[in-house]
Amino acid sequence: MKLLCSAPSPYSRLVRIIVRYLELEVEEVSTNPFDNGDELLRGNPLGQIPCLFLSDGAALYDSEVISRYLDVTHAKSQLFGAPGSDWHLQCQFSLIKGLIDSAVKLRQEQMREDEGVRSPFWTARYEQALLRGIRELERQGAGNRSRIDASAMALVCLLDYVDFRHPSLDWRKLAPATALWFEEVRELPVFAQTRPG
Repeated sequence: MKLLCSAPSPYSRLVRIIVRYLELEVEEVSTNPFDNGDELLRGNPLGQIPCLFLSDGAALYDSEVISRYLDVTHAKSQLFGAPGSDWHLQCQFSLIKGLIDSAVKLRQEQMREDEGVRSPFWTARYEQALLRGIRELERQGAGNRSRIDASAMALVCLLDYVDFRHPSLDWRKLAPATALWFEEVRELPVFAQTRPG
């Protein structure tokens, strides 16, 4: 298998963590999606990463689709759980993924500043979504988990990305228990080896 990915991307990172966690043989190819390379566009017409090419040449894209595929085919659904087994956990994963979306969109707004078109409205909206969502994860006890599953992996991707791209966003005050958990778990090899920056 071959994975088109980018080290700073939290979406790519989730898949890269799962690959390492499951000890899979996957060739990782650093890819800039803005280059619109032929291979990426052939695999994903949206021109987005990550994109996983299977051994038969077929391509899978979207981090969640790839992650669930790897979980079902190589981990017997241990990372996401069997379909319908824990709706609360599935909802929590969606919240974390939505927060990653907000963090990436906030970064995109920051990049638009050079063009003079950064929107204060959208900047504030994404920041507030991040803070509300992280506060909700704290309320749900997201930092109390004892095992590494897909939600834990996505949460590490989110928090590391916020620290990497939005260091002024002081989320730790809102989520002290989550922050303690994060400081411990982020040093595990699968996370340390894939950390952006």
